[in-house]
Amino acid sequence: MRTILVPVDFTSTTENAVRIAADWAKAYEYQNIILLKTAGESEFDYLHIAEGHSFVNEESVNNLLQRTELLFAQLMKIVAEKSPEIKVSKVLSDWTLTRSINELLKNEPSVELIILGSDDQTSTTESFVSEHIISIARTSPVKTLIVPHSYHYTTVKNIFIPCDIKGIKRLERLFHHKSVIHKQDVRLSFLNINSREKEDESQKKELEDYIREHLTEIPSSIHYSHDENIIKGILNFAASDKADLIIALPGKHSFLYYLASRSISEGIYQNTHQPVLILK
Repeated sequence: MRTILVPVDFTSTTENAVRIAADWAKAYEYQNIILLKTAGESEFDYLHIAEGHSFVNEESVNNLLQRTELLFAQLMKIVAEKSPEIKVSKVLSDWTLTRSINELLKNEPSVELIILGSDDQTSTTESFVSEHIISIARTSPVKTLIVPHSYHYTTVKNIFIPCDIKGIKRLERLFHHKSVIHKQDVRLSFLNINSREKEDESQKKELEDYIREHLTEIPSSIHYSHDENIIKGILNFAASDKADLIIALPGKHSFLYYLASRSISEGIYQNTHQPVLILK
């Protein structure tokens, strides 16, 4: 049973991620969605000063559990209304969010995708899940879809792939998914952004030959741009190309690398339109 995992909290950011998960499941033939909530996120910290003692009273714990059950019910109703054929289950964990996800993945081999809600400029509250996006995406052994708070699902037809002209072998990760891409009838746009003025013509030819050799059956185009600000160049191209999805390849020069190594406000928070799929 192909499964999507969605970590949730009490914000509209993760509520939107659940809506996207329901649409994504229907479009890409997933049968199950797991909603994951950690027990102590923002209301209070579970700080134990000694065995059997904590700073949290029983009433606060019970109130949080009641709120959590109401949250699960609300989110499961969203999925049922959008995609009634999709099975939905819930998990409440006492571990940290990253550990909860990795432990769940060990026990649920059917999980093929994690969907993470991301705060953006339209968010009115700070999402606990959004704060941990980079650590989750880096440690997850399965592909991860980051969806901005303001993103609404649309059929994916134009896929934009930033790539490094010096690391074309990383495109092999994309080729593992090309049967699905071909089935969905999409167009691929590859972009290499050079922070220096001059391109290496031999490397350009190698990249072009490599893509054409492996993606002959999928419509694709290759673009080059010069911009000292990699994030700005990526987001500007995604907007002008009317991309429906950005795919991040693994490695030092991936889109995720730039998001993680620069201010998040320069990366994810500026990306208010397109979801980002991080391949593994």
